[in-house]
Amino acid sequence: MKLRALTISNYASIGEPGLTIPIDDIVVLIGPNNSGKSSVINAYEAFASTGSVLPLHSFRDEDTSKTISIGGVFTDLTDEDRQTLGAKWEYDHPKYGKAVSVKWEWTAPDQKAQKYSWDDAEEKWISGGMGGWDTLITSRIPVPLRVRPTDDPEETEKQIVQILTAAAKAALKKDAKKAESVLKELQTLADEFAKDAQKELDDACVRISAKLDDIFPGHKVSLQQSVGKIDPDKIIASGSHVRIEEPGKAPVPLSHQGAGMRRTFLWSALGTLAEMGRMKHGSKKINAERQRMLLIEEPEAFLHPPMIRSARDALYDLAEIAEWQVLTCTHSPIFIDVSKPHTTIMRVEKKTTGEPNVFSTEDVGFTDDDRTQLRMIRSCHPTVSEFFFADHVFLVEGETEQAVFNYALAVRPPAGGVWCQVVNCMGKANLSLFARILNHFGTSYTIVHDADAPMSLRKTEWVKNGMWTVNKNISNVLAERDGELPACGLVAHIPDFEGFYFHEKLADDKPYHAIKMLNSEEFQKTEQYELLMSFADRVLNGKHPASYSEYDDLVARIKAWRDEKSPNPVEAWEVEKHE
Repeated sequence: MKLRALTISNYASIGEPGLTIPIDDIVVLIGPNNSGKSSVINAYEAFASTGSVLPLHSFRDEDTSKTISIGGVFTDLTDEDRQTLGAKWEYDHPKYGKAVSVKWEWTAPDQKAQKYSWDDAEEKWISGGMGGWDTLITSRIPVPLRVRPTDDPEETEKQIVQILTAAAKAALKKDAKKAESVLKELQTLADEFAKDAQKELDDACVRISAKLDDIFPGHKVSLQQSVGKIDPDKIIASGSHVRIEEPGKAPVPLSHQGAGMRRTFLWSALGTLAEMGRMKHGSKKINAERQRMLLIEEPEAFLHPPMIRSARDALYDLAEIAEWQVLTCTHSPIFIDVSKPHTTIMRVEKKTTGEPNVFSTEDVGFTDDDRTQLRMIRSCHPTVSEFFFADHVFLVEGETEQAVFNYALAVRPPAGGVWCQVVNCMGKANLSLFARILNHFGTSYTIVHDADAPMSLRKTEWVKNGMWTVNKNISNVLAERDGELPACGLVAHIPDFEGFYFHEKLADDKPYHAIKMLNSEEFQKTEQYELLMSFADRVLNGKHPASYSEYDDLVARIKAWRDEKSPNPVEAWEVEKHE
């Protein structure tokens, strides 16, 4: 049995109708500050506690009339699971297939929750419900291991030391004879030290008694010291600490390292120790085969940009291990990698009504070539995943368009506070790939591309231009979009971006020359400059002159432009040969 989704309502900043969180190998929560990302992580811990008491501040607006509900959907039931639970509780979930569902409800602070099981035949939640559930659920919920940005590094180090020294303590206890000999010698030394120390203690007590006698006559102070039996556990743990050694430098205590090093060491150590079967949750050791859920907030905190990318790779690698899953919230697009399988991106917003935007790499159905292309783009543009954070995305072919439109957005941001992001897709052929991602995520976007001539001259023969075929692919991907999602747009510059706005071919280093043109007083007096500066508003309002609705509309516009402009050579624009 496997946890597949988490449902949350009326918990902390999450109200009604609540959220459904898909549980994947790695789930990345994004969204503005105070939008509820940390509440999701806290809710998972509450769910994993199987109904333990919650404080008042866990209730939505601290209003106890709003019942907290946190539930789970479980799939992949075995025959043994069915026998334990009872076959009647399994049903056909509309999204996840064969499943069972359970939830806990808290009606008052500082009280345990009531468990409910979903009875599909009765179409209602039944109090209690499944037999044998409590034991089974405890073993099936991934154990939460929490890492917070505000974790106290000293307390964290104590926990790590405790875990690291566990093996040494166990080894000492195994070799009883050797341990007995060592401890006997230590005990003799300790007893001799105690005799010498007692003289100092007696002298101190006499002095204290003299001062105490002034207030409480006749009272005396004494201290009978005792070294007691020497405990090998305390010998090993006392004074133990983690040291980090940089190349060519002496080892330095972890507590003296920067915050970034401490945080990275922490969750790296958690992963390693859990793999070794030495990780604890509370006072209980976690079985090495038990499923674990790393809950980590803002993994980018305190890290240098190159280290953020390394940390991202480490987290995704951890999520690929069979017994590990990761639930994280981040403000960094670098931590999003859509080329990885079994990855879910979820955008949490306070103003969201209904289900939030969710993107799953499995739902899109990327091919191996798609994943390779996405990794290459991410390597060249590490912040390309910013489109997951935007309200509206402009997908453009290259760096010139990106530079110009970013300039325009800075000069004249769109009305209404719409946060627009310009994404360089590194080529026209990649526009459809990014559009497919945004289709699944539900973000509105506009594809901005060159029309490109339908025909190209190869030696002495005019042949169909492959880039024109991409135009049809672009139209098709927009047509695939769910009609209930926000509308998207298409903009095709005829004949191309430079010709449409600048009426000339730009020299080498096109982004530089384009920005230079935008800063020239002469160009700023033209209609084309005004068209560029108002680009976002015109597109969002459906009033840009290069906007089109579908492939046939683009073909008609090409024909009209050709007839008006009589481009040379006209053979390049014979779009009829593509029909």
